[in-house]
Parts: sequence; structure tokens; C-alpha cells
Amino acid sequence: MTGRKPVEEICSDLIRFDTTNPGSNERPAAEYVAAFLADLGLEPAVYEQIPGRTNIVARWPGRDPELPALLVQGHLDTVPADAAAWSVDPHSGEIADGYVWGRGAVDMKNAVAMTLSAVDTTVANGQQPERDVVLAFLADEETGGEHGAGYLVRHHPELFEGCQAAIGEVGGFNVTPSVFAISVADKGLRWYEVREQGIAGHGSMVAEDNPIPKLAATVDRLIAGEQPLAVTEPMRALATSLAGRPVTAAEDVLDVLETRTGPFARMLAAGARNTVNVTMTGAGYKENVIPGEAWARFDCRYVPGFEDDLHEHMTAGEATLLRRSPAAWTDHDGEWFTRMTEALAHELPGSTAAPYVFSGGTDNKWFQRLGMQTFGFTPMLLPPGYDYPAMFHGVDERCPVDALQFGARVLAGLMSR
Repeated sequence: MTGRKPVEEICSDLIRFDTTNPGSNERPAAEYVAAFLADLGLEPAVYEQIPGRTNIVARWPGRDPELPALLVQGHLDTVPADAAAWSVDPHSGEIADGYVWGRGAVDMKNAVAMTLSAVDTTVANGQQPERDVVLAFLADEETGGEHGAGYLVRHHPELFEGCQAAIGEVGGFNVTPSVFAISVADKGLRWYEVREQGIAGHGSMVAEDNPIPKLAATVDRLIAGEQPLAVTEPMRALATSLAGRPVTAAEDVLDVLETRTGPFARMLAAGARNTVNVTMTGAGYKENVIPGEAWARFDCRYVPGFEDDLHEHMTAGEATLLRRSPAAWTDHDGEWFTRMTEALAHELPGSTAAPYVFSGGTDNKWFQRLGMQTFGFTPMLLPPGYDYPAMFHGVDERCPVDALQFGARVLAGLMSR
């Protein structure tokens, strides 16, 4: 027996709600989720720090309430999309050519849809989850989660009582036909700014002290070359699984990640070192005026355990810290990682799973404050040639229908066994 509505149609429905963040209003999408869960007999509750920034939380009772509970969480907001650059309307939710198209199809309305479908199918089959499952559908992840996971963790921690582990984005995808990667860590975030001062003057004269060339030299110094390798045990385990032999040396780990992972190489290799990227610059207000100041901002990500190395590098360039977000880390040797591996293998016999460090950050940083083990696990079996990492915040974001169906089955199995 299956649920009432195919997972791809649920995903399409969710994409049609424009939840662009900044400027987001998640409420209509959240109301859709709440109504879906209520129709299945659950009791979803609404939580808002400010009107329109809506979170939905429901506890799904399990067969054995004495077992540690599982949190399944996903965010409803998306980054903006420039419709002029897309081949389809980014909020159409169009289903065509075996894909669901639109902003959020990969980040992460696909996972929300898979979760709803998994609950739907389990209820339709007359089953309960093995343990209590807390379902959380969150606002504001794309700008840090202050109105979403952060708000709930700070002001409503009782909602997550008994939750030993949490699953969310980004992981559970196949890097090769039979090796899946499950995230056990998120890199931390540090944003910096550099400002160079000069002497303003007329653009027709010899510049006395132009800050723009000074800024360019500072930026070049900070981004020149690559940061030293910062290889952790999860990345060694992933490289070993992919290579089919022990891989321990940092340089060998990086070689496997860069040469044996196809379109995943940029994302996975970024989990093996700190990264420094200049993302914004500014100076001047008129073509014939030499400005008195120039500035640049940097998006820097650090591997857990290597934050001080990054800060030392940036402050040597006289950068000022603007914002910090902590890294997240969970040991991959344990029951929960085994359970996820078994859920994948049940749907794809012969498959294996390995841990990895995700190059970005997620709401896991908030839930670790409550002592939970956190994992990136939005399972999908991806087809050859599909550039999954390019879909995140990219043009023509789309998710394979087959991958959605696979993921819904895996999640149903994980929750019910």
C-alpha cells in the first residue's frame, strides 16, 4: 500500500509556495504541511517568533516510547531565484523529463516532501514508527535559522524531549552506484571584512593614495593558493570506501576525493580543508572620484578542529570578523549511523555508506545544543551524470523523480524499523 499522493507531487506543491529568504513568508507552505499531517491523524503545532516566519512541529508516537526519539527536520525557506536565467518558472514545480523543477527541489523541499510521503505511506500501511519521531519543518535556515531552529531550541526545547539523534540535510546520496555518503559534520562559518583607507581626490589627477589597489593586494594575499589540508577521520573513511583500500595520508585522501567522485569533487574536497572566498567588494560612487575607502567581504568555512588556523590566516590580513557560526560534529561509530546504512541497503542491496564532512552549514548546529547526534541524511539514489552539487542555489534546480521515490522509501524504513 502507498500513500495518498505521490512524493513528486508533494514536492511540486511545496515549490509553488514562494518562500524566498530574505523576505520570506513561510506561513502558506507551513499551513500546507500542517494540514497534510493533521489529515494523517497527527497534531501539528505552529510556532512563530515573528508573524509569517512559521515553524511546524509534531510528535509522532512510536510503538516503544521508552526508546530514544528521532528528530526529522527540514527547512521550508529557499534562496532567491532569478527567473530570467531559468528555463522554467522557478516556482512552477513543473514535473517534466523525469525531474521536479524549481527553487527548493534540492534545497530542501525535496526532503520535506520525502518526509511527508514516508509518514503518509507508513500510516496508510497501518504502521507506527518504532520510536517517537519528532517532525520539524522550519523557517529561516537560509539566513542562519534565528527565526526557525534557533528560536525553537532557545524557547521551546521541550518539543525535542527524548530526541537522541536528528537527521536533516545534506547526505544519504550515492557518490558511486553503490557507495552513499552520510554527513556527520558541518563546517563552521566565519565571515570577515577588510577595509582599506585612502585619500579621496579627482579622477583626472595622479592618485595620492588610492585604496582600491591596496584592497586588491590584500584580497589577493588572502585568497592566493589553497589552505592547508585539514583531513579528519570521516573523510579518510569516505576515501577508503571509495578506493576499496585503506587511504590514510592526507594527500591521498584528497586525491581520491578529487579524482573518483565526479561532480561531487568540489563539494567533497572542500570538506578536507578550510576555504576562503571573497564574495563582495565595494568602493567609490562616481567614475571621476578616487574613493577614500574600499572594502571586501569573505565567506570562510572551517573544518571542525581547525578554526584557529583560519582565524590566524585572516587576521594576518587585518580582516575583521563579522559573523561566526559553529561547526557541528557527530561520531560516525554508533547505532544511528548503522541504522541509516541498513535503511539504504534495504532499498539497494549490496550498497554501503561512509561518513563525510559537509562543506556548508545546516540547522544541525542548533540541535547539537540540545545534546543530539546530528546527521545529514536526505537519502536519494542519483542517476549517472546528474550534477547534484550544482543544484544547490543553482539555475534550473531540479530533482529526479526516481530519487524522491527512493528517498521516501528509505525514510519510511528508517522510521518504522
